[in-house]
Order: sequence, then C-alpha cells, then structure tokens
Amino acid sequence: MILSPEKLIPVAKLEAYLLDPTPYQWGPLLAPFSPPLPREGQVILASFFGDVFVEDMDGGIWWVNGLEGRVDRAGINRDKFLERMGREHLTMLKTKLLEAMVVQDKLLPAGMLYGLKTPRSKGGKYSPDNIGTAPVVASMTYLGEQFRIGNAPAAPALQPTAADAKTKPNFWGKKK
Repeated sequence: MILSPEKLIPVAKLEAYLLDPTPYQWGPLLAPFSPPLPREGQVILASFFGDVFVEDMDGGIWWVNGLEGRVDRAGINRDKFLERMGREHLTMLKTKLLEAMVVQDKLLPAGMLYGLKTPRSKGGKYSPDNIGTAPVVASMTYLGEQFRIGNAPAAPALQPTAADAKTKPNFWGKKK
C-alpha cells in the first residue's frame, strides 16, 4: 500500500521527535562507532530510537543508526542535512512509529529510548508490538557493542599448504 503525501507528514514539528542530547556523555557512548564516525564532533540531535546525529569538525553531519548497525554521512553541512531530514523523517526519526506509540499510550519515560525487542536481522519489524524501552546509556552501550561485533574485521583466510593439496580431494573438474 502506498501512503498518500498527507499521511507521510508528521503530526508535530520535527523537534517533537527528538530528545535533548545534552545530559549524556556522548564521547564514550559513540566511541564504538568510530571509525567510520569521526573521532571528534558534536552531537547536535538524537532521536527517541537511538539515532544520533553528529557534526564533525569540518561541518559534515553523520548519522549513527544504532538499530540498523550503520554509520552514514547524512549531509555535507547542517543546511543540507536539515533538508534531507525534512524529506526522510520517516526513516531518520521514525516519526510514524513514534506517533503509533503515542496513540497506543506507550509513552517513553525520561532517560529511556525505544528499541526493537527482536532486531531486524532476526526478522523483527518496526512495529509497536516489537518495541521495548531501555535506559539511554544502556541502549547506546549495547548498540555500540553490536556495531563493533558486526563490523569487526574478518579473520584472515587460511592459505592451503602443499600437504593440504595431497590430502584433500579435488572437487573441481572431472575425475581422471
């Protein structure tokens, strides 16, 4: 089903879908996301679903999307970023999902974030029935650990030795 444009418009100003980022020590919480997140910057926005937007030292904006285990450049500067957020608020701030939570009276207590009970990687969906809450620090710590695990360098492949070639059958080509 394709939603009409009026159904995609948030019911409130975009600021209503953001939490105040100032009470939190973001440096340690965001360290697991670096790289690709630059090591220096300032958190300018944070959503109720753990999306954190960081302005780097050159003015670029980065989107830490913890629920998806991603870090992406969201804009080359604040103006371009805000234009993008105005167009992509459904994914960047999960506006319709937050509105559904409010309608179902599943309000978020202060100091908490919404999160997926079953992650998308395991078949979970962005649905009010799959949403739980956890403290901001615990949530971001967990998301950072998951990001680090998911982005760890792969172990180097073992190189075959001459002994392996003699003991392992050749499965490619025709047998002679």
